[in-house]
Amino acid sequence: MSSHPIVNLQANVLSESLKMSKPNTDLQNKVTKTIITSPYIYKPVGPYSQAIKADKTLYLSGVLGLDPEARLVTGGAEAQTRQALDNMKQVLYAGGSSLEAVVKTTVLLVNMDDFQVFNKVYAEYFSKDCPARSTYQVSKLPLGAAVEIEAVALCGDLVIEEMGTCPCARI
Repeated sequence: MSSHPIVNLQANVLSESLKMSKPNTDLQNKVTKTIITSPYIYKPVGPYSQAIKADKTLYLSGVLGLDPEARLVTGGAEAQTRQALDNMKQVLYAGGSSLEAVVKTTVLLVNMDDFQVFNKVYAEYFSKDCPARSTYQVSKLPLGAAVEIEAVALCGDLVIEEMGTCPCARI
């Protein structure tokens, strides 16, 4: 009894597919997850890392406007925004990155009425080639904070290309 050629072809494709789905232990497929910690800011206030570096991408947890002893700075949303961005800079540097390499931020505000003052301070830190950004009002943040900012940044030799005028220039 001879097999049909299409059945043999399907069996071969299935066999190759199964080989490819097996875990490959080659060093080429090795990925590294690096835990990033800056000694120059407060320690995490929960079970999380300040940042994780995967390949050439750095993922920052939300940073708050806390001093190195994990106390909220005084001066409301403006002072907390400034401190949060200073803290972010420290974590970025610890991970081999910088503010210029930030590609995306997510901003959490307890009060959207603080948006203008937040924006004013944020523009001082991101004055050119601004990252993509989302901003949300939330009902509460850890430790009674007014602002929390998380970010995604690139690591390595940064090349910035513009396709059109950066909207940051209009701020």
